[in-house]
This record gives sequence, C-alpha cells and structure tokens, in this order.
Amino acid sequence: MVICEILLWFIFSVVAKYYYKKTEIDLESLFKGCLERLFLALFLYNDLPHALTVFSALKIATRLKHEERLEDTQRFNNYYLIGNLISVSMSLFYLFLWNHSGDIDAGLERLLSK
Repeated sequence: MVICEILLWFIFSVVAKYYYKKTEIDLESLFKGCLERLFLALFLYNDLPHALTVFSALKIATRLKHEERLEDTQRFNNYYLIGNLISVSMSLFYLFLWNHSGDIDAGLERLLSK
C-alpha cells in the first residue's frame, strides 16, 4: 500500500501541475486522499459496500458551494472526477491484494523456486 500511495502522490502532483499549475505539494490533500482510500478499503474489506454510497454523498456535499468561473469549473470537475475515480479504484485494488495475498505469495514462491 505504501508504494502505491507514493506512486499516487506522484501522479496527483503531475495532474495538479497540469490542471492548476501548482508547483508546491499540498500535503493536506495528499493526507485526505490516503484517508479516503483507507476508509473505502476498510469498509469494503468488511463487506460493507454501502461505504461507496456514503463516500459519494460526502464528496458531493463538499463540492456543492464551489464557485468558480465556468472555464475553471470544468477544469476542476475533470480534476475532481479523475481523482475520485483513482481513489476508488486504488481502494478496490488494495482490497483485491488483501483478499488474494495468500495466492500472490504462493505464486511468487513458485516463481522464485524455479
């Protein structure tokens, strides 16, 4: 998970530079993203898929009173959508890794023993 989070940090930094021309690293946003993915992964691991609905509702609620120019709004919406899709996808990937960690270990052992 740590390696994936570092890769995501790099990807989100590049995307933020492209969309917002940001040069500094926003640690608060990175921390919130990690918490989002941890929240989703934990609840999905415990067979509570309703967490996706709660997550979506919270994300919409935080976006409601966002006022920007039309051009900036479209850019922000694209950035927002991409970020959320990546977060949910990574949470599902973490869940897959967790559920199949035994199979992955066995496969690696077979591969390395040859």
